[in-house]
Amino acid sequence: MAEQITFAIAALGTVSFAIGVVFFKDAFRAAVSLIGTLLSVALLFIVLMAPFVAAIQVIVYASAIVVLFLFVIAYLGERDEVSGPDRLDPLAVFGWLALFGVGAFGTIAVLTSQFGPDSTPTTTQIGAPTSIGNAFLDQHIIAFEATSLILLVAAVGAVLLAKRAVQLEGGR
Repeated sequence: MAEQITFAIAALGTVSFAIGVVFFKDAFRAAVSLIGTLLSVALLFIVLMAPFVAAIQVIVYASAIVVLFLFVIAYLGERDEVSGPDRLDPLAVFGWLALFGVGAFGTIAVLTSQFGPDSTPTTTQIGAPTSIGNAFLDQHIIAFEATSLILLVAAVGAVLLAKRAVQLEGGR
């Protein structure tokens, strides 16, 4: 029962901080909200008995990557909002459909999941680096590769958006 309460609190924190990342207009506040999101995800990993992944989450993402984000934000300073029509407005309906699909998938997954003593994993190597590598590259290879593709598209999109903003400001 305590694990379910901790999981619910961590999940609520993850969603709340993630909403803050998306909706804060101040880049510094969004980055701090990202730290909260990553720490909440680390807590979820701890509840799911994966302490190695939780430690990597905190060491790599919540500390190193976000510190790099904060350094770049502090180095570049505040920028004015770019005026003009948003080219992505016609595509907003696809974003809402994707959000609805993910929400429906999550709801179905929660409603069909099994809780209790029968749902515990049988392996004794839960959270070990070997079992994590096997899970990523054997059982969940499609999700692993899809995540890497999404991260690559996000990085390219960020570079293109930054290039556009610099060009509109009269830069390079």
